[in-house]
Amino acid sequence: MSETKKVAVIGFGNIGSGVVKTLYEKGVAGLELVKVIDIDLERKRPVRIPEKMLSPHWQTAVNDPKIDIIVELVGGIEPAKTIITRALEKGKDVVTANKMLLANEGEHIFGLASSLGRRVGFRASFVGCHSLIHEFRTVGSAAKKFRRIYAILNGTSNYILSTMTRDGKTFREALKEAQESGLAEANPSDDIDGIDTANKIRILLNLITNSYQKVPDFHIEGIRDITSQDIQYAAELGYAIKLVGVIEQVDSSVTVGVHPALLPQTSLLGSLQGAYNGTELEDEYGVISGLVAPGAGVYPTTDAIIKDLVDIAEGRPLPMPASAEPLVLGNTELAERRYYLRFSVLNQAGVLAQICNIFWKYNISIAGVIQKEPVSTKFVPVVMTTYKAKEKDIQGAIKAVDKLDAAKAATRLIRILSANT
Repeated sequence: MSETKKVAVIGFGNIGSGVVKTLYEKGVAGLELVKVIDIDLERKRPVRIPEKMLSPHWQTAVNDPKIDIIVELVGGIEPAKTIITRALEKGKDVVTANKMLLANEGEHIFGLASSLGRRVGFRASFVGCHSLIHEFRTVGSAAKKFRRIYAILNGTSNYILSTMTRDGKTFREALKEAQESGLAEANPSDDIDGIDTANKIRILLNLITNSYQKVPDFHIEGIRDITSQDIQYAAELGYAIKLVGVIEQVDSSVTVGVHPALLPQTSLLGSLQGAYNGTELEDEYGVISGLVAPGAGVYPTTDAIIKDLVDIAEGRPLPMPASAEPLVLGNTELAERRYYLRFSVLNQAGVLAQICNIFWKYNISIAGVIQKEPVSTKFVPVVMTTYKAKEKDIQGAIKAVDKLDAAKAATRLIRILSANT
């Protein structure tokens, strides 16, 4: 153990209170809390500290030469970016839970830290799966050590989909329940539109490629359009619908996406319920491992922050991207996988033959077809699953099907993910 590191916490909200309580009341070997910053110091909190340790001005912590580590818990882009930048420039290490900042400004922050020989701990940006980050402690060659990573990284979306599956509720009903229970914000867009998951995938991709360059744009699709009918049909086929972040590596090409997916009900991720996060990783030898943990909450986030602080205090290296090599993603149109499709068509002879003919022209093999009872006088749902097909072929076939006179609504597409597909 090296000498005790002096710590300042900037942001005294729920998570900040958890960190302060752990450091000040319980104590952590090798760490000493010396300053707490927040613009609102009047609000009641579950921990009391001496008034001399409090300040509304973050500069008092960043400019203090006696402070070794800054814990940034402000959130958002600014002033968080400035706080971290100044702290690094002042020779301090940083610990943050700010996934939005790292996903959008990681090139600046990690690049600066690398050039200055400083450390940035970000376990807490991946609360439910922070142990996965430390799977890649030897980041230099990590990108060659896996075939795929499938990850459920947003507890709110998983809670909504779990509720829809268990109780047969509509998306709106499940979202309202999540909001009433405090699991979803009044404006839940970041969660249900896949933005939060995408931010975490960007951070993870930076780490496993060892590049801090900004991740190029990739396909992001949320869960607003998932219906109770799709969940019911998926269940009949042995699948559960989840919002999944996907990183797949074939040879030297990496494809990335965030979208709803059908997962086998008996798989680790397919069986994941409530507000939990989970990851499933397949290494280069085909060995599959997984991790499940709470996706949010004061204690899990505090625990992740403290683990980074202890690593810094004990002189252990933190996993952090350190290369300026540009990130190039593979063409997702060439990705091959299986698909679930739901067509809404007229209940008349010959329609299924027309669809099958289109799929034959696009070189798509059909694995199964189920024609459901009509849910409307205007159309009947036809559910189809495919064998492996290229994304561009599926998209082309769907466009052709949707142009048929018999098609009465846009085709619903959900990708199928499993170890064998």
